[in-house]
Formats: sequence, structure tokens, C-alpha cells
Amino acid sequence: MEDITIKLAQILLPIIILIGFIGNSLNILILTRSTLKKHACSHYFLSLASNNLIYSFVLIHYFLANRYNINGQLFSLVSCKILTFLNNLCSLLSPYFIVLASIDRYFASSSNVHMRQWSTKRIARRLILLTVLSCTLISIHDLILTDLRPDIYGCSLPSNTNYNKFFIIFRIILYTSVPPCLMIIFGLLTIYNTTRSQINRQVTVRYRRTESQLLRILLVQVITYIILNMPLSIIYLMLSLPTGYIPTSKLFFAFRLVSFPFHFSFATPFFLYILSSSIYKEELIQLIFKLLHRRQIHPIRNLFH
Repeated sequence: MEDITIKLAQILLPIIILIGFIGNSLNILILTRSTLKKHACSHYFLSLASNNLIYSFVLIHYFLANRYNINGQLFSLVSCKILTFLNNLCSLLSPYFIVLASIDRYFASSSNVHMRQWSTKRIARRLILLTVLSCTLISIHDLILTDLRPDIYGCSLPSNTNYNKFFIIFRIILYTSVPPCLMIIFGLLTIYNTTRSQINRQVTVRYRRTESQLLRILLVQVITYIILNMPLSIIYLMLSLPTGYIPTSKLFFAFRLVSFPFHFSFATPFFLYILSSSIYKEELIQLIFKLLHRRQIHPIRNLFH
């Protein structure tokens, strides 16, 4: 069974890495365009794309380990700590950026003008900075305590102390349980707000259209995130919580299998945005034409020079 997961990793990881790199790069370019960057929700999506782009580079380490048996975490203690830190930090940040976007859509869809004032770019930047700092403080634990172990666990946190056991369980719950619950709660509240009444805003039709499509993007992303990440979250909890359950080889095989949808969740946003938003498609087409136009203009300028 281990050979199957290795073969799958050799086939799927390069595809996920390529899609993640191209898709998240395009997301960054499109979300910084004038039509979208004026919305607070776009800042959360932009932070998510930047985080997912970094994770795409981290995935190269897993591909090299499975394809060429080159495990960067085992090179040195420094590489062990840094790769573990980046992996856990990106994994922790990704769902909380979606949570922040869910909260923003709840405030933006409220009929209460005071609550809608919480959906601003200034507040979005502050919450993003606070989230990054909080997750970094939690993940700094990896830079301090992660070690190269001589047993089969290799580069990992030692679990022989009560503190480390508690911290591992705390972080897993913080990743597997809290974000999905918050996404579902604020997603349902946002749907309730939008179906309850029409919000009266003195804004352009295009602005309202963009706001509604950002909401549609978010709802699709929340559903996709839960579907792709829930199997891994359940197995993580089974392996980590002190339930007395003895893991079997089949469970570890299932753990390796469900890690592929987890990795793929970092590469899906681009396709979700394209499928669920016509404005996003329009901005992509305009970006492509703009890039092609520049490439046509430069040779003409060089000819005149």
C-alpha cells in the first residue's frame, strides 16, 4: 500500500505544484486590479493566494522526497525546523483567511449600517496582520522544539513530554475543528442576511454586483475547503486525541491518501473564482489582453529606437 501512495505522490504532486503556482500567481495579479482591490473581502482572498503560493513551494520538498528520495527536512537541523515551520504556518493561516472573509461577508450583508462599517479595507489589513502574527507565534514553537530524531519519525516534535502532547492536540483542534465551525456559522448568518432583506446602499450597480459575486466565491470556497480537508482532519484527530484507539496500517494508508485532497485545496481557489464569478473572468480576460498588448507594443518601440 505504501508503494501506491508513493506512485500517486510522484504523479499528483507535480500537477498540484504547477497548478498552485500558476493559479495563485494569477489570483494575486487579478485581485490587485482596481475593480476588486477596493473591496475588503478581496484583501482576505489576496492574503490567501499569497499564503497558498508559498505552500506550493513547500510542496516541492514532498515531491523530491517521494520522487528522488531527497528529504530536505533531514539535511540539517536548520532545514528541519524551517520546513516544518513553513508547512505548519501556511496550513494554519489558510483556513483562517477564509474565516476572516466569512466574517467580512456577514458584516457586509448586514442591514445594520454600524455593522457594515466593519467591512472596510483598513479593518481587513489590521485583521490580516493580527492573524499572521498570532499564527506565527503559535508556529514559532516548531522553530524551537522541532528536532531530528533517530527513530522512524525523523524531523518532528518530540511527544514524550506532557507539554508537547498538549500543544500538538491544541494545534490540531485549532486547525481541524475551529475553522470549519466558524465558516459554517458565519456562512449561514450571511445567507440569512442576504435572504432577509435587500440592503439599501448608495453605491453603483457594479459595486453591488462585485459584492454579491465575492459572497458567491466565498460560499463555494467554504464548501470546497470542508470537502477537501474534512477527511484529513478526522484522521488527524483520531491519531492525536488520547482516545485509546490503536492506529493500524490501513489508517496510516488512508492518512496518506487524504493528504492529496488537502494539498490540492491550496490550488483550487483560482478555478473556484473562475467558475463562480463572471467579474473575475472579465478581469482575467482584461489582464491577458493587457499583457498581450504590452508584448506587441514593445517590439514596435524597439524597432523605432
